[in-house]
Amino acid sequence: MELIEVQWLHEEETLKSALQTCLGSSGQQLKKHFSSKQLQRPVRARDLLRLPINLVNHLMINPEFQGPKPTIISEDSLYIALHKPPGVHCHPHDYGDKDTLLNFLVEEKKFEALNVNCENYDRGLLHRLDLETSGVVLLAKTDRVYKNTRNDFQQEVKRKFYWAIVNGSFDKEGLWTHHFTSSGVKGSKQKVSDWGSDVSTEGTLAVAKISENQGKSLVLVNLKTGLRHQIRAQLAYLGFPIVGDELYGGLQAERLFLHALRYEWMDIVEDPNAELFDRLFDLNSALQMSHDMLGRF
Repeated sequence: MELIEVQWLHEEETLKSALQTCLGSSGQQLKKHFSSKQLQRPVRARDLLRLPINLVNHLMINPEFQGPKPTIISEDSLYIALHKPPGVHCHPHDYGDKDTLLNFLVEEKKFEALNVNCENYDRGLLHRLDLETSGVVLLAKTDRVYKNTRNDFQQEVKRKFYWAIVNGSFDKEGLWTHHFTSSGVKGSKQKVSDWGSDVSTEGTLAVAKISENQGKSLVLVNLKTGLRHQIRAQLAYLGFPIVGDELYGGLQAERLFLHALRYEWMDIVEDPNAELFDRLFDLNSALQMSHDMLGRF
């Protein structure tokens, strides 16, 4: 853990009161870094304290980005849309994290979405993708847009399209509804069933086969709900786990072949003459951005 040295200028009754006064740290934050005994010891003037940088810079985004480079797809006064490569997190959990979309935005000096929802590390993110999933991620650039969209997410988002590559000849086209229950260590996996229970949540998607080649199928998913791991778990339950998704029985591969292709929002005005992929980004750009999928298909 990276530490920084701070020389205290005046006495404090306890380290806990000193850090709460100076940094505004909550008791819960302090317990992550110090024992109860350490927090109760007095602080004298000119004491040299070694403090975790994650505590000192709590809720700040590290300006250094490490990882595969995201791409800015489009931007207006309300939203910024990014392409997230696989292996990049959506947001950090502390100042030490550097492999997230928000670190990229700081590096690119795109601060509007970082000045939204400042009391949380996910800032202006309107939705999230798994670490292994690539594709479009949208962020709000104002608190008003963020609150309105996040509070009424399902109504604001009209359609959510994903590409997935599955092994075999896909023959389960149609609209599917199943019931999901968290399972595994800390709910790391979703258990899918045809039948609901008191603890399950209903999830629906529509799926169509686009093409087939070399024993694999490219499918287009219209995600009706937005449960954790929904597409991954539901396609596996239908007998077609995504290539690279070993958690749900998929074949081992260099990545998980799931790509968030397109999100449609209520306040983006539709052109009735536009092609399907024209509004957030055109088809050629979409194909190029998912080349890491299609190039190995």
